[in-house]
Amino acid sequence: MRVIKKSRKNRQPSLLVLFLASFAVHAHASNDFLRNGVMGMVISHIEFALAPNANLASNCPNGMTLNLQEIYANTPAGKRREDETDQEYLKRLSSAGKKLGRSEDGRDFCMHPQLADPEPNFHSVVGSQTAVWGLNLDGRDSAEDFSGVDGESGIDNQWYRTVGCSRSFQPNGMSLSFNIAMLTGSWGIVLEVKGVDDLRNDDQVQVSIYANGDPIRLSPSREPLSYASYSPDTDERYWTTVPGRIEDGVLSSQPADITLRSEVNSMLLERVLRDARVELTLAEDGSASGYLAGYAPVESLYDMLYGYRTGRKFGGELAPLALRSNSANGAAFVLGHTCHGAYQALYANADGHPDSETGQFTSISMQYRIKTLPAFILSASGPDVVTTGVVAAEITRGDAHVNH
Repeated sequence: MRVIKKSRKNRQPSLLVLFLASFAVHAHASNDFLRNGVMGMVISHIEFALAPNANLASNCPNGMTLNLQEIYANTPAGKRREDETDQEYLKRLSSAGKKLGRSEDGRDFCMHPQLADPEPNFHSVVGSQTAVWGLNLDGRDSAEDFSGVDGESGIDNQWYRTVGCSRSFQPNGMSLSFNIAMLTGSWGIVLEVKGVDDLRNDDQVQVSIYANGDPIRLSPSREPLSYASYSPDTDERYWTTVPGRIEDGVLSSQPADITLRSEVNSMLLERVLRDARVELTLAEDGSASGYLAGYAPVESLYDMLYGYRTGRKFGGELAPLALRSNSANGAAFVLGHTCHGAYQALYANADGHPDSETGQFTSISMQYRIKTLPAFILSASGPDVVTTGVVAAEITRGDAHVNH
């Protein structure tokens, strides 16, 4: 892993980048976002593609997911005693929750979720009657797939099934606020499309997805700016370039594996999607909206959102165990889940990339809704094509399968 010398939050853009950003912002009056067949974009908004109108009563007949303290409170021993003050009761719940979150030999289930017994209090969405946002990733329509909000069929979004009964993933839930970290400069994503001859229909373009090497440019009212200039991250592991096409004003890329940055509690983690692709409806002003979708490996997804087992400091070294463990357990308490319950649910709902020996699915369909603004992407060093769109992997679920 590349050694990062200091937090991205504290990085100051170069004078050249600031000059180009200022110049570009004032040069957009002609909507000249396509130059010599090249179109740059910065993701200005990103959120999980879930369900806009979920019915909790029908989707979650077993109730909402519980954290360790709530699980204990539902037992006879966890009922409040008559002589117990609020402070005493909360202290007892906390102590009991910590005990429930550890193995008999004292190992933390957030760090070792595979050691835990099955957790019945992590509830997933039952059935597929709810329309969700997303794409049909495998080209099939199976019983586990959802319908789309616009009437499409075969939407692969098992991530929504996993978290649809978790409080923090309901509208305005705390787990949906990661877009704020992007706007504060912790991480970001830029795209570059080359070889564009026609913005309505072009059967051969090149789509590059980069981790953003610069903080996103914001207006005084804290809104992302169009026509700012950005440099891709210097680490080529966060570059992916694939063939794509534009059809009826919709840009789509071929599947490829991508890795992007994520940051939690001063720890660096990675946002990984296998067989990922973008599908964006292009607007006349150079903005776009659509999806970044693919299959998230269960182990890396668990680490990024629940367990933080692989969290690293900005110098590249593994973060102290206490920071990783306390962050994971604290998040579980506040957000209302158990680490091992989430881990088990991710594998139970996984639908991609079966293990060649066991047949166990190792990834889960996961989709993001994104919006982009026109931007200028400063040249990245290295070859034009970093990663081709041909991925030697098989995605299967039930009797449906797709070979890439």
